[in-house]
Amino acid sequence: MKASIDFNQRVDQFKWTKSLLTLVSLVLLTLSAQTSMAQVESMYSSYRLNPQILSPTHVGSDSVSDITVINRQQWVGVEGAPVTYAISGDFKFKQQSGIGFNAMYDQAGPVKVTAISGDYAYHIKLNEQWRLSGGIRAGFSNLSLDFAGLALVHDGDALFSGSRSTGLMFNTGWGLKINKGDGFFLSLSQPRLFKYDLGSGSYKDVAYFYTMVGTKLKLNDQINLYPSALFRSAKDVPLSWDANVYAQFHNRFDVGFNYRHQDSWGARLGVQATKKIYVGYVYEMPTSAMSKMSLQSHEIALRYSLVK
Repeated sequence: MKASIDFNQRVDQFKWTKSLLTLVSLVLLTLSAQTSMAQVESMYSSYRLNPQILSPTHVGSDSVSDITVINRQQWVGVEGAPVTYAISGDFKFKQQSGIGFNAMYDQAGPVKVTAISGDYAYHIKLNEQWRLSGGIRAGFSNLSLDFAGLALVHDGDALFSGSRSTGLMFNTGWGLKINKGDGFFLSLSQPRLFKYDLGSGSYKDVAYFYTMVGTKLKLNDQINLYPSALFRSAKDVPLSWDANVYAQFHNRFDVGFNYRHQDSWGARLGVQATKKIYVGYVYEMPTSAMSKMSLQSHEIALRYSLVK
């Protein structure tokens, strides 16, 4: 029989400094006892710039191949806050397909995730305007928990002691997309099908299902508007969503805003610095309970296009 865990009692065992309080919050958010779930998916605000992160079906969608690097620093100033590094490659492969790769490292308190994967997508032209795409993903990942650095009032707590790891684990994912030129698109995906297993009944994981929708609105010859939304869902987990909109000027500068439901709002700036290099930046302020501990998150994206 599994032992139930009272996290309120466990929290009382920690030394209440600001950083450790936040670390406890991160653990409680990402881990669970008995029936709760652990969320180990990385969070991004630049998904419109690099939708491949969440869906393999986007590789080869454009005629230009590119490499994108993203760094996200969440809740700056709080020790143990989430940090994510990701790189993706999107390459046109033959006329109707694309291939790509993803590598990611994510750390939030004692939780560390490392993953690498390859993508393949095939694009079918339905008519002169509409196109249907399907993609698959395969790769390997590792999730580990390391509680060695935590300071406890009472030593010997079995829940917050030692370390656990899934080892090198195979995973796969899929994606579907329908789009109208470079305008409207609807994308469905599950980038990770298999759940992480730490060999303990106290820790559980969920695999998220993503829905992305967006379009392009041409306001005039110099200004384009790009609204989009992202929905995340999983079994026994409340639906969460983001809304984004940005305006692009002269195909070179863009400015926009984003809102993550019950979590944060943010502002975005971007510039096509050269023909090959695009730089984007997102500043976010939390609206959740984390606003009492940290006032900002930062996300930087760098895209290098392989054009002549």
